[in-house]
Amino acid sequence: MSVEPETRHVQVVGITIESDLAMTLWMAVLFVICGLLLAQEIHHVVQGHFHGPERLQIGFWTIWNRVFEVIAAIYFFMFAFRFPKKSVKIASVLLGTDLAVYALLSCFPISLTVGHIVAISGSVVRQIALIIYCMAIAQWFKSVVRRNPQPNFGDGI
Repeated sequence: MSVEPETRHVQVVGITIESDLAMTLWMAVLFVICGLLLAQEIHHVVQGHFHGPERLQIGFWTIWNRVFEVIAAIYFFMFAFRFPKKSVKIASVLLGTDLAVYALLSCFPISLTVGHIVAISGSVVRQIALIIYCMAIAQWFKSVVRRNPQPNFGDGI
């Protein structure tokens, strides 16, 4: 009995995909999400809209947001140990650090200048991490997607 997932060769309009269909679809969705998040980050830089860490207030949604940031940071650090590719590990550590810094700084009073510096550096870190993720997914697609050779119909005539 094999523990590894079964890899099938799926042929779609002259293209062979050397992965199972579910994994290919999930990677495509992840690529689109990372691309949209990267476009959003770039849009925020162009428009000059930077959101630094907000002061923690006693309220359900603000506490829930901070708890979510801490949980997401922990998961990103766990992902860094799970993936074998070094660039994906670096991207996961960058995003985990970004979320952890935002959650930590929201608990302390900071000046507007420090908040703006953290917001700009956080945006740069997120853009770098998202570019790394997009490049890694594109390399994965390049490794599993093959073009079928086109038949040459002129040889038999």
